[in-house]
Amino acid sequence: MTDAYLARMLGVACEMANAHGATLFIVDGPILRPYLVYNLPSEYIQGIGEVKIGTQCCGRAVEHRKPWVVTDMLTDPLFADGLAGALASPIRAAFSVPVMDDNTPIASLACHFTQPHAPTKLDIERNEVFARLFAISLRTRLPFSVGQPQFAYSSDVDADFR
Repeated sequence: MTDAYLARMLGVACEMANAHGATLFIVDGPILRPYLVYNLPSEYIQGIGEVKIGTQCCGRAVEHRKPWVVTDMLTDPLFADGLAGALASPIRAAFSVPVMDDNTPIASLACHFTQPHAPTKLDIERNEVFARLFAISLRTRLPFSVGQPQFAYSSDVDADFR
């Protein structure tokens, strides 16, 4: 069962950034596990897998505790660990912000795009606000146990894309 509140919030973050999809990954020791996936194909999530902290977009945002941008997943050498996900899907770019609780990263929030893309400063600032809201919401769920990722879709996403 999808956490409806978090799914709606993730959908709003996605739509405000004019992104195709969004993710919320939870910190679990040295890795990030996908918790909530919005409007993204399962092939992409399977291809990027569990993200080691310090790799890909989300892992770098968590490690450095600041926003991280991958403008083109097919050419960015720092996205090599997630290249299989980009090749298996139409997703080509993302930006991520860490979700912090008392200065400790507990998750990452990312928006994903089907074309090479660089977010605006406003997009990043807005997602940092969403990250604070996610931190408040997740705080009541700690410690976190992440099983299979929960997939949520907007009503206008083509069923073939899922």
